[in-house]
Amino acid sequence: MDDPTARTTATYDRIAPEFAVRSENPDATFLAFRARFAAALPAGGRVADLGCGPGRDAAWFREQGFHTIGVDRSAAMAALAAARGVPVALGDLRHPPLAAGSLAGLWSAAALLHVPADETIPTLRAWHAALRPGGMLGLSTSAGDGADWEPVPHHEGLVRWFVHRDPQPLLAALTEIGFEVREHAVTSTHRTWLSIIAARDCRS
Repeated sequence: MDDPTARTTATYDRIAPEFAVRSENPDATFLAFRARFAAALPAGGRVADLGCGPGRDAAWFREQGFHTIGVDRSAAMAALAAARGVPVALGDLRHPPLAAGSLAGLWSAAALLHVPADETIPTLRAWHAALRPGGMLGLSTSAGDGADWEPVPHHEGLVRWFVHRDPQPLLAALTEIGFEVREHAVTSTHRTWLSIIAARDCRS
């Protein structure tokens, strides 16, 4: 299985329960970023969590009163999200199963980092299309340069494909596609993260 996306999906199918436990309690910086994104959304708006994993963020958005759907390629991850009461679709965040202009908000945390670099622009265009004019994008992804397989600790033979994106070209691409970047920041935990809140330009 040479396709990076397919192999990474297969890994997540294997490690889903463990990943859910390990990722359940993000740090305060991430929680504040998520809250700022939510504050920029209309009350009760429709929000999609692309690459929702076990549903941590999607469940939180539902608790805040948003109409939320999760999307993930991993059947095991999608099942965990559904068990939390999250409506979830099995699908690919590169071309999400969402109607054009149907979203008030699109959230994607630690998922674009698995998308091959040459598919970045088409993926962002698909996200732009799914948002209504003025709709909000909340994105957290790995900042840096290059791409490589990373082994999963304590799981011999299991790997995930990680793509680390230079912040400035990614921000420029968002602007070119038709997003207005409202905020962005680079922070560090076990890796370096780029967080972005942007709005779909009402003219685009």
